[in-house]
Amino acid sequence: MATLTVRKTTAQDYPAVLDFYTRMIDEMAGTDFDVLWKHDEHPSHAFLKESTEAGYTYLGFAEDGHIASALVVDRAPAEGYEKVDWQVDAPMEEVGIVHVVATLPAYHGNGFARQLMEAAIAASRADGLKVLRLDTFVDNVRSHGLYEKLGFTMVGTYPIFYDDLGTVQLDMFELAL
Repeated sequence: MATLTVRKTTAQDYPAVLDFYTRMIDEMAGTDFDVLWKHDEHPSHAFLKESTEAGYTYLGFAEDGHIASALVVDRAPAEGYEKVDWQVDAPMEEVGIVHVVATLPAYHGNGFARQLMEAAIAASRADGLKVLRLDTFVDNVRSHGLYEKLGFTMVGTYPIFYDDLGTVQLDMFELAL
């Protein structure tokens, strides 16, 4: 298995983060793995900039030195998260929300998404978080399998609101840390 080197971002990483997600959207569009994201809508440039500057973005570097994977763990749940029947009771300052997990197509099949998530889980524990939560499309079978292998529990399907998507039915997952 190829090795991924993972680190949190600094403010100087914003151009590289924006480039990564721009490439992700372009390279996945129209494929079987199309994430249905739109430039500057989801993820928005403002969200990426804020997450990068706050150190909430994790970058995974392949052995060739390029960014292969990225994700965000912040403290900002989408509208509707408060109605989910979460199994872990924790105050919001101890809850991490995982967003925009992505691996560029050229790096698929190397286990990078798993390595990236494992690093984010370990860092979240070290940061004192008690639980990670996330949502994914109901038909995103690949993500479901990954999250379940990592120990996340699906707690149900709920209507969640995102500015760019409106209200959609999403499968909700959580992992006690």
